[in-house]
Amino acid sequence: MTDYTAWPVIGRGAERTCYLNPADKTRLVKISPRKNAKQTLREIKYFRFLIRRGIPFDHIPKFYGEISGDDFIGFEQEFISGDDPRHDSIPETLEQYLRHLSSQEDIQKLRNALEKLKTYLLRYNIIPCDLLPDNIVVKHGTTGPKLILIDGLGGTELIPASNYFKVLGNRKILRKWEKFSKKLSARLQQLNL
Repeated sequence: MTDYTAWPVIGRGAERTCYLNPADKTRLVKISPRKNAKQTLREIKYFRFLIRRGIPFDHIPKFYGEISGDDFIGFEQEFISGDDPRHDSIPETLEQYLRHLSSQEDIQKLRNALEKLKTYLLRYNIIPCDLLPDNIVVKHGTTGPKLILIDGLGGTELIPASNYFKVLGNRKILRKWEKFSKKLSARLQQLNL
């Protein structure tokens, strides 16, 4: 059995730890203790649901399957690496990216990237449960940043009707986006650019 805990830690949250696969640095595992795996179990179920629906993984990491042991449960997914081609770097979160904005052009490129992420979520009815700047990473491209939601996916309802009915899902996405957008707008105004 693979000892995932011997792999390099690349992130840690309240419930789980993320480990980079040393043999394939395009993949990582997210592991929770069995007794505290609510978020992990929800996301495994949600990723399987998205795969069954044939959703493209354009703005979320690819899901490769569940892993488990006697005292843990988790899943393997794509590692969205940072933009330094010399080594496998941890990607910059949107929270970190905001600190480096230095012009109106940067802000406009960010707004374009945010609109693309929002359009993707609405088009494919992908429900975020935690739409936070720390759950979004930034990939830099020639035309500007690309935003990828790496954590906090799937509705938290007992009966997730928003997953199955796009009109309900889109309402939920728009409510979460509005809340997220207000906080982000306040941050951007503080930059005085």
